[in-house]
Amino acid sequence: MSLSLSGQLLRGVKTPLVQTVRHRTPNLRKPAIPHWSRAVVLKLTIPKYREPNEGIHPIDLCDKKLKAVQKQIKVENPFETIVAKEIYEKICGAKLVAIFHGLPMTQTRLFAARVQLYKMGLTYVHHNTNMMRIAVSGTRHEAMLKLYQKDTLTFVGDIPDVAKLLKLEKKISGMVLLGAVVDNRLMNLADLKQYAALPSLGVMQAQLVHTLGSAAQCISQNLVAHQMELTSSLTRHIEDKANEKGD
Repeated sequence: MSLSLSGQLLRGVKTPLVQTVRHRTPNLRKPAIPHWSRAVVLKLTIPKYREPNEGIHPIDLCDKKLKAVQKQIKVENPFETIVAKEIYEKICGAKLVAIFHGLPMTQTRLFAARVQLYKMGLTYVHHNTNMMRIAVSGTRHEAMLKLYQKDTLTFVGDIPDVAKLLKLEKKISGMVLLGAVVDNRLMNLADLKQYAALPSLGVMQAQLVHTLGSAAQCISQNLVAHQMELTSSLTRHIEDKANEKGD
């Protein structure tokens, strides 16, 4: 048994090991020639017309990018330009321009609010954000554009009754007062409250006249005081001389 096993081991060791070695480099320069039937199919499926988007990166074909580019391209609307000029004329000719933020509400409530503002002399101005941007860009009222972001309403009037406007704004639930232009000056809500707390123009004029009059009266008294004192001194001196002669 041991002799047969040893013989098998000896025979296994003497068997040569064969390993295939390739001495030629692979064909990397020339493509392999396909089969004849495959070559015929490939020949028939070659496109005759060029792809319309050939050579264009997929990023450039994105719809979002195309829409963003279209938004950047500004197309001037002649109608908006005409309306913007009319809006600017109304703003320049008005003594009070009230700017409100419109909350979500029905047209019925909006009409009721417009009627209340119309009763105090404020007229509603129809516009959109683009029209207002065209109207006041590059003018002295350009600072107003910061208030025109979304759902903004504008009212113009000839009477700058700020106190009445603040009282009426509390009664209108669907509109919030953002600011106003009073006498060509843009004011926020805090400035409007300070302006409303001031006395009327007639009272201020009377106070100014009184201040100027008191100053003029004081100067006049100071100028005449020396003359009156000199006159009284001379009068007393004459009286004293006359009394001495009488004695």
